[in-house]
Amino acid sequence: MNTLLKLPSLQKDGQLDRQLLSSISSICNGKGFPKARDVDTLLKLPSLQKDGQLDRQLLSSISSICHGKGFPKAGDVDTLLKLPSLQKDGRLDRQLLSSISSICHDKGFPKAGDVDTLLKLPSLQKDGQLDRQLLSSISSICNGKGFPKAADVDTLLKLPSLRKDGQLDRQLLNSISSMMSSRGFPKAGEVDMLLDMLLKLPSLRKDGQLDRQLLSSISCMMSGRGFPKAGDVDTLLKLPSLHKNGQLDRQLLSSISSMMRSRGFPKTGDINTLLKLPDLQKDGQLDRQLLSSISSMMSSRGFPKAGDVDTLLKLPSLQKDGQLDRLLLRSISSICHGKGIPNENLVSLIIESIGLKNLELPEYTDELLSSENFDFDENFPDYH
Repeated sequence: MNTLLKLPSLQKDGQLDRQLLSSISSICNGKGFPKARDVDTLLKLPSLQKDGQLDRQLLSSISSICHGKGFPKAGDVDTLLKLPSLQKDGRLDRQLLSSISSICHDKGFPKAGDVDTLLKLPSLQKDGQLDRQLLSSISSICNGKGFPKAADVDTLLKLPSLRKDGQLDRQLLNSISSMMSSRGFPKAGEVDMLLDMLLKLPSLRKDGQLDRQLLSSISCMMSGRGFPKAGDVDTLLKLPSLHKNGQLDRQLLSSISSMMRSRGFPKTGDINTLLKLPDLQKDGQLDRQLLSSISSMMSSRGFPKAGDVDTLLKLPSLQKDGQLDRLLLRSISSICHGKGIPNENLVSLIIESIGLKNLELPEYTDELLSSENFDFDENFPDYH
């Protein structure tokens, strides 16, 4: 251990470079202590240098790939970084490496040949060049799941059900990519079966075709959770409380989708209870502006309890001239975006601490909510 910490390549300004040590620590997490010479060899690798110094951003990508997998061979690192298909204008293409790093996060170092085969796949090319947007979708699906087989990628991208007017339907692929984010590469047959199933749902069709805007909302809720059951999709889209003038209220579905991002489908009973809450009504109809504020607070946190929403809207500190102060609620909503519904203590704290005219200062918000003295669990209900 002493030998490692005294390595000249691990020093900066005469002291141990803790940032560097952290990257080494990430690679060896749970794998025991690395050999000092292996660390030294890696840090001195010419392909890891930039302007005569160690390229820390590059080391960070290597560290992400090898997290908990042990030290990579310097030769493997060198071979990958010098791969012609990873170069652009004579230099390493860092954007490409970032996609590779995302795919292989925690999975260990990929074989240069596998990377090369994927990047040269004809179905991943556009106008004679690698289609980076397409690679990004593949990267999202395979995040932390390791390198997909080039043949599997090729089969998926050539699926007839993923094509529109003779070309790959990117909007549709994005929805698939979102649902399968970090879940690994789906089998083409599964995707084909899903799309066939969804196409048969009248509630997901528009003008005789799959309604891609609707599918995008479904995809948002199912992000990273895999493919939904067709029956669950149909039940949600046919819910009476989600309809307006005999048609699905897309704005309302969008609010629900925002709250449930990556959380799956909410229970229909919970939706009904919330949308019928007296405090969420105005002139006998659902108050969409109010729901939008609730949706912002609950973004990606799941469905709120109707009781928590009711309590918030009745807080004395949020009333003005006997009515709910919507401007104030909107400011609270902005501050608590994605944090959940705050309790009375936090609402009072925000109002007292920064004053009404400064309520929308995001920098204060971040400081407040990340403060060591701020107990997150005590000020927000548990929606996990």
